[in-house]
Amino acid sequence: MNLASRIESMGSSNSILISSDLYLQIKNHPKITTQKLGSFIFKNVDRMIDLYAVTNDNLSIPMVKEMNGKGKIVNTSSIFSKFWTKFTLLLITFLGVAFIYNISISTPAAVEKDLTTNLKALNFYLKGEFHHNKQTLSDIDTAITYYNKAIENDSKLAHAYNGLSKSYMRKFLSFESDTKWEKEAYSTAGIALSLNPKLAYPHIIRGQFYWSKSYNFAHEEAIKEFTNAIIKSPKLSTGYEQLSLVQLHIGLFNKALQNAYKSLKIEPGNLRARRFIGEIFLFSGKYESALKEFEKIPEDFDRSVTQSFKSLNYFYLDKTEKAIEILDENLSLNPNNANLNSVYAIILASQGLKKEANDKMKIATSSSVELIHAHHIYYHLGIASALMNQNKESVEWINKAAATGFPNYPLILSDPNLKNLHDNNSFEELLTNLKDKYEYFKTL
Repeated sequence: MNLASRIESMGSSNSILISSDLYLQIKNHPKITTQKLGSFIFKNVDRMIDLYAVTNDNLSIPMVKEMNGKGKIVNTSSIFSKFWTKFTLLLITFLGVAFIYNISISTPAAVEKDLTTNLKALNFYLKGEFHHNKQTLSDIDTAITYYNKAIENDSKLAHAYNGLSKSYMRKFLSFESDTKWEKEAYSTAGIALSLNPKLAYPHIIRGQFYWSKSYNFAHEEAIKEFTNAIIKSPKLSTGYEQLSLVQLHIGLFNKALQNAYKSLKIEPGNLRARRFIGEIFLFSGKYESALKEFEKIPEDFDRSVTQSFKSLNYFYLDKTEKAIEILDENLSLNPNNANLNSVYAIILASQGLKKEANDKMKIATSSSVELIHAHHIYYHLGIASALMNQNKESVEWINKAAATGFPNYPLILSDPNLKNLHDNNSFEELLTNLKDKYEYFKTL
């Protein structure tokens, strides 16, 4: 979306600009005309972007010398291309300029030259892509409707099944925790692969399915799927991002960091990859480096999770007042949030305020019941318990975190807040088991 915004800024009234990515996808269709405007460089984009103006009737072409947006011309070209397509006219009519911008950067699985000869199915599919990328619940539901209509018109349109699987999984992960959406995502991803084995993104969906509560966080299977996605599409930012996610949870910090950086190199605006880098530094005890990463993330991005980590980071830096300020501000918006309350419990426990800490722990425990990924909350509750010398409860919480997706041996071994547990037999037994798993994880 960052690149789309930068491209849009270069346009003029009644113009449509597209990047070379979209141009290459449509150049062999018979009914579109374009004019290459030149090569441009954009902030935080590590490659030159060729821009084209669509020159169909009633569309204007920006004067290169008057293009004063967020990019800078490298060279210009007066080469004219004349390629026409009915579906492009449909896109212009029904979806508008913003959609054309979006398509050029939004489809993670490489769109093949000819998606389908059924223009009605193609139109529905592209509308589905537009709404999926807006990432609101209503848009996700609309995308699902459009993808299904595309499939009704062309039952072999693999990309429509791929889009459907993306929307089902996003609905499950972000909006509704009913596992039927997760299962639908897995099923439709399989259909997409059966129709087109070259697709990469269905492997992302399958990996997310394996790395979930429903599948007991099968780290190895998830890693295989994310790796398969990268093999098929080496420039798929999400593949590296998701691989980093699993690796940071199982303590493979170096590998996780490398993959998060690869994701950001491909997609500088990938905020999940950015946060994963912050988490890796946080879990590694590199608190200043972690804070620099968290500070780069907008406050409203995945707010409760990101801000809870940021607050915890300040706590580890002995800046407790700032940590509490962040928690209070965010709890005013969401008082019962499990992530925020679990971190608050840690701070209160460290101050000897046991009653207040236990109150926050109760809220976090109650609010985490329906969460898909609650392992960080369990781990935080384990820390809070340890700080209050509730060692038995602490070990139980940490065991629960490890069993539900967070068997992070390096962190659990080195966390300064767990130092009083190292004489506890149950904790030492847990460490032994986690070390064995960690040694295996290093072979993956």
